[in-house]
Amino acid sequence: MKYMKKIRFISNLSIITILFFIFIYPNIVFSQEEEKEQNWLDNYFISGSRKKQNDTLAIQRAHDLAKESAGLQEKEIDPNKYILGPGDEFNIMVLGAKTLEVEATISPEGKLIIPEIGTVNLKGKTLAEADTLIRKQALRIFKNNEVNLGLKKLREFKVIVSGAVRKPGIVPATAVDRVSEVIEKAGGLKYNSSIRKISLYRTEPNECLKVDLLRFYMTNDKESNPTVIGGDHIVIPTSNIKESIGIYGEIGFEGDFEYVEGDSLSTLIKFGQGFLESSFLDSVEIARFRPNTSYIDRWTVNISSWRKKFDTASFLEGDFPLFTGDRVFIRQIVNWNNDKMVAITGEVNYPGYYAINIGETKVRDILNRAGGVTDNGALESALMIRKAEIQKTDPQMERLYRTPYSEMSENERRYFQAKIVEKKGMMAIDFEKINSNQNSSDNILVMDKDSIFVPQKRNFVNVQGRVNNPGMVIYNPNLQWLDYINLAGGFGFRADDGETLIVKPKGEQFLAENMNYTIEPGDNILVPPEAESDFTFYTGLTIVTQLVTIVGVILALTK
Repeated sequence: MKYMKKIRFISNLSIITILFFIFIYPNIVFSQEEEKEQNWLDNYFISGSRKKQNDTLAIQRAHDLAKESAGLQEKEIDPNKYILGPGDEFNIMVLGAKTLEVEATISPEGKLIIPEIGTVNLKGKTLAEADTLIRKQALRIFKNNEVNLGLKKLREFKVIVSGAVRKPGIVPATAVDRVSEVIEKAGGLKYNSSIRKISLYRTEPNECLKVDLLRFYMTNDKESNPTVIGGDHIVIPTSNIKESIGIYGEIGFEGDFEYVEGDSLSTLIKFGQGFLESSFLDSVEIARFRPNTSYIDRWTVNISSWRKKFDTASFLEGDFPLFTGDRVFIRQIVNWNNDKMVAITGEVNYPGYYAINIGETKVRDILNRAGGVTDNGALESALMIRKAEIQKTDPQMERLYRTPYSEMSENERRYFQAKIVEKKGMMAIDFEKINSNQNSSDNILVMDKDSIFVPQKRNFVNVQGRVNNPGMVIYNPNLQWLDYINLAGGFGFRADDGETLIVKPKGEQFLAENMNYTIEPGDNILVPPEAESDFTFYTGLTIVTQLVTIVGVILALTK
């Protein structure tokens, strides 16, 4: 009994496995392939030869709209171009003594049977020709009456789609559908589809039309995406990436495009979505391979006359055909709208960024455009940093950073000590002189990315170091440095009063005793500790001990 249950279990498992591979697994594989095709299709018209991130939901919506628009008309039908066929439905009205209104549909053999009027053969006829034939037939029966003819409903027919499409086969279409819309009905293009070398085979008349969807989308050439008729066969080949032309530089959309014989320089520029305002058209460079070699010939062409008439002219002077492998390079106009600006922040009325003209705009110009310094601004402490200098590297310092201090020479140590406290990019200018005299030598030209900072007024003097009560003391123009130290509690334990320093906000240092300075708001008074002496208590004790020992030895020898 146990063996029978095991056999039944194995048998059921085998049946489930077989059903999985027959019904479920193919759908999983197909879904994966479909996702692969869709992902490529989403990027096709957006990425060109380069991958870019894009909104797949927007692309999917575009596909849905294309399907929803199937059968919708772009505009009114041209009676001289619309070819009638089986399934087209007419509304015919005869106005007169006897009013007649009938509906009639073209039969499969191309005839229109109209009640009370007769039969009209419309095979291969245009709508304009049909109007003439039906009027003529109706007036034979209804003398001196008015005949009105209207196309009530468009016919549907079959079109064959094959090649590099996701779902090749037979799809329904109408006479106003274009090739691109029929391809959408067949599932859309595959990832390796050619969009420029599509063939449309037509049985009546026996001909092959070339379809170029890239030209249709980029140049609005409707002849490159014709409407279909019953019996058409659309064949989409795979693309050949080796046959391409490219355009780069100051163009709306740079990249490589599939090449088709007859492409010209103007065609390629249209594929690239036209010039930018910054395009330098006086010397557009063309690169072309010599036949059967890897050597490239380069030359330039002047197409500056194209700029104003490119979108409207049917013929452009100097246009010439391109060949497979050609590359076009359009450079940017020198110094085209390069943003040159400086920043000013802090205590000014209108802080922010200001555009400048190199070689013309000066520091005072920026101060004036920023509305001047506020009442709370300390112009004497303003700083200007030149970013161009900050970005410069110092190979000597980079080397010294990697060198142990003990291994540096005396000159290297001095250089290192001086540079380590350097404020890179700081400009040594006096803003008070600039404000009082625009012709001052301190009123220098500003450069791109310079920055100016005006700090707040600081109505105090900062006393730090070996003082009993370090901190900020309210500024008094009548006080000297010793007065400020006394207000900070006086000198502290082991303070080296002879080495007291006055440090200005911008970094200048003065020895306090020299008095070759003026104490101002925001200054710092630093009292260092006494330097450590090499002679310590333990050193003295050792010396005394040694002397006592020597004296004892001498006394012992004299006895």
